[in-house]
Amino acid sequence: MSNFVQLEINERNRWIYFNNYRWVAHVVYWIWVLVVGTILRTKEPVTFFLIFNNFLLANLLIASFFYLYCLYLIPYFFKRNKYFLFWFLVIAGYLSISALDVFYSKAFIKYSDPDPVKSQGFFPDYLNNLGGYLANFLFFSIMLFFMEKNEENNTLLELEKEKKEIEQVKLDFLKTNISPDFLLRSLHQLKESARVPEEHTPEAILTFSDLLRYRLYRGRQAETPLKEELCAFASFIHFTSFNNQLQIVYNQQGEAENKQLAPLALINLLEPFCKVSNEQPVPLEIMLLIEADELLMEMNYAQKATPQLISDLEIYEENYVQLYGNAVKFKFDNHQDDSFNVKLSLPLF
Repeated sequence: MSNFVQLEINERNRWIYFNNYRWVAHVVYWIWVLVVGTILRTKEPVTFFLIFNNFLLANLLIASFFYLYCLYLIPYFFKRNKYFLFWFLVIAGYLSISALDVFYSKAFIKYSDPDPVKSQGFFPDYLNNLGGYLANFLFFSIMLFFMEKNEENNTLLELEKEKKEIEQVKLDFLKTNISPDFLLRSLHQLKESARVPEEHTPEAILTFSDLLRYRLYRGRQAETPLKEELCAFASFIHFTSFNNQLQIVYNQQGEAENKQLAPLALINLLEPFCKVSNEQPVPLEIMLLIEADELLMEMNYAQKATPQLISDLEIYEENYVQLYGNAVKFKFDNHQDDSFNVKLSLPLF
């Protein structure tokens, strides 16, 4: 599997200099070489024979070296951290092709007009090739560098987009992740209430319906109005009073207008406490303070937390930290007096 992944990475690295219309830059580069190096330097009419000899054949070796460099040496050596071998092959290729070009030009290139640079022997021609190759190689490398930066920026944009999509999936999961235990117990409670009609049964059914509607149909938004979340949270507290598992005392301070909050942050925190079965209602004090840019919440549970409750709270912390990072501060612990304390700080937007 790792070999397959590496092959895919190598294949992707090979073609980044041509993907996303970057091949146009190569076309422009060679048109520039054609105009500056051939058309503007000749006094003869521009014919196919002239372009074939003075441009195609004259640049065959240097083009071969350039594309060996960007299609093979960079992806298979430089990007795999084989730096010594990479630079050895680049320098060796540069020196050897410059030398080979001296013999190649004499043997295969037939200029239609006198060669503007007359041969002065192997070493002068070789030194001239080294300078010309180096200048063109530097220009070509600069072009590849900007292509790399463009690919890097595109990759960062793709990663950012994928990150947002992942966060949205997590957010949707949190918004629709109804605890099966809570749902089944709530439905069972409503069923029992329907069998033995009580005064609060219609109200309990309506409250439960409102909670489900808020959770399921709030919309695919990264934030929810704090005022709506608090209303839903108050409804949830009211609903829990019907099953005689918790005796909640709820206090709230602060202004909720024009503030946004992570969706279902409060409801999802209270839900694990509703899963705990108790013979007698357990007091749970909830204190909520709304500040300018954060919401502070403290919960005092009048008995020690069960392992399942702690596990659920750890999952809650993991989910919201993944969504909102270090802006979420969450702490909980059992006290020696058989009580359990939870402290939460959430960012407001």
